[in-house]
Amino acid sequence: MKSDNIISPELQKTLAKLSDVLKRFKREYPDEMDMIFKDHDQLFAEYGWYIYNGCTVEQVLIILKLFNQSESELAQETIKEIFHENLDEIESDLTRIISESSHIIKEAFICHNRQLYYASTILFLSLADGLANGKLFTKSYFDKIKKKNNTHFLLDIFTDKNPVNQKFNPKSSPKSELMRHGIMHGISNQYGNETNSLKALSLLHYISIRRYKLLK
Repeated sequence: MKSDNIISPELQKTLAKLSDVLKRFKREYPDEMDMIFKDHDQLFAEYGWYIYNGCTVEQVLIILKLFNQSESELAQETIKEIFHENLDEIESDLTRIISESSHIIKEAFICHNRQLYYASTILFLSLADGLANGKLFTKSYFDKIKKKNNTHFLLDIFTDKNPVNQKFNPKSSPKSELMRHGIMHGISNQYGNETNSLKALSLLHYISIRRYKLLK
């Protein structure tokens, strides 16, 4: 029996369209198509961002291409726009997934929307840490992960190139960078901006939808 006889005409059209889209992606984003299966999380995280799961494949490819072309500022503006457009949906996701902290999440979003970015940033970071019982940024937690699963998703994003988990040095660290150590210990005092608030939110959302993979 020929496969054409068991596939409906509608499905054949859908598969043909999908094939055309993949061919276009491979033509327009050859390097990025290789990255999207293994290296995209690391590249986003190098700039302090974490991919929003509501992004289309092409949006991710466009951003990766901008990063690869050294257009990091434009890439990050594109990421920010995606988060702007999806803030309500992200808040809804978080209050559903982390229902026990929904009152804190709502307050964090109120702060962000009122441009109280110092408050929203530290709240988003602390909520992310809380998903791992306050151990998310500790060396012992990552040592435990490596022993159990050396392909764990957190190992992809918390690399040496990711600033969020680097130790903050008041004398040499970038003053306005999102660095959890300096922020949570009160020694970084210029982190309050929209970009950092959205970066912290992107981390919280990225981890929350993978909450079931966290070690307790």
